[in-house]
Amino acid sequence: MKGDEKSMHLPKNLSVRYVEALRQLPQYHFSVPVNGPITHVLTGARVSPVGDLADDEDHTGMIEIEFATGHKIQAHGFAFLQLALKEAAEIEICTSPADFGIREGQLTMVQRRIADLGAHLRRKHSLDY
Repeated sequence: MKGDEKSMHLPKNLSVRYVEALRQLPQYHFSVPVNGPITHVLTGARVSPVGDLADDEDHTGMIEIEFATGHKIQAHGFAFLQLALKEAAEIEICTSPADFGIREGQLTMVQRRIADLGAHLRRKHSLDY
């Protein structure tokens, strides 16, 4: 069993499972640690599981969000995941419309601007590889 597969089968509470789901979204995808808190790549807010992390009977599903200022709040994991899914969908659709079958003539102004600005910056700074 690979490391990731093995860790998926360890007992964990609902809070841990929400953080694991969030980790797969683009706004958290670049968090380096494989386990533990994740960091929103654009805001720096850290999301952590709470409670008895190894208790798979703990279904409270609360998560802790720590802002760059040090202020912490607890939020319902389900509600936070819903917001993060909306954000992830907007990121994906706006930055990679062709992946979703959106043809050039159907692009929104934002999608067009992202494509134009991205092409400009890749040319200007030799970012194409």
